[in-house]
Amino acid sequence: MFDWLTREITNDLLRGVWLTVALTIVTAISATIAGVAVGALRMSSRGVGRRLAGAYIEVFRNVPALIQIIFWAFAVPNLFNPATRKALLFDNAVMDVARDLTGIPIPYYGLAGALALTLNTSAYIAELFRAGASSIPTAQVDAVRTLGATRSTAFRTLVLPAGLRAAFPAMSTRLVHNMKNTALVSFVAVPELFHELQASIQSTFRATEFLLLGAVIYLVLAAALSALLGWVDRRLHRGRLRHQGHRPSPGTRERVAA
Repeated sequence: MFDWLTREITNDLLRGVWLTVALTIVTAISATIAGVAVGALRMSSRGVGRRLAGAYIEVFRNVPALIQIIFWAFAVPNLFNPATRKALLFDNAVMDVARDLTGIPIPYYGLAGALALTLNTSAYIAELFRAGASSIPTAQVDAVRTLGATRSTAFRTLVLPAGLRAAFPAMSTRLVHNMKNTALVSFVAVPELFHELQASIQSTFRATEFLLLGAVIYLVLAAALSALLGWVDRRLHRGRLRHQGHRPSPGTRERVAA
């Protein structure tokens, strides 16, 4: 019944799954860190920083992820002359180690794909975090500042944890979407799951079987990631005092940044 799923193809698919999981972990962590940083800068009272963060969000959120992947993989190397491009991006000790560790034939393309996914996802997370932080009651911010806390202390002790808790459910949805977007790096020859599925279809002409198998694998990966993020969400909320019936006060964002 499954004679089309040979040992060689199975091994290739398992390598693809491993690379998909690795890309998901790396980009989820980097996008969350970058997104929170950009979101905080977007709330800043400093006009230059706020505008730069706004430009970051608009550019990387609105340019399709696939275009960003292709840009970093193929357009950026063309900024250098052939000798420099080869030495800097393709043929050096760092890339040799990366090739051995990941199994990616051209590691720079994997790096370009991870960078593009990080930029795209972090732009969404920045706005989600900003929305979560803006829901913090003005009274809480005023109370912390009245006790003598500096802006950085108020952000670290109140805005950051409370904003993450408020935004995390929406951030989780975006991180699951980022996992599915890893399929796009197959367009720059990174042998993740979708790339290996395509190769299997080309070698066996069994498109229906492999596409259905791929759908099941992605469903399992998405369910596992959702469960993990749900656990993180519960940990974030553990021990938190819940105040019922609160409505966010207008101008909270400005008060946090002041």
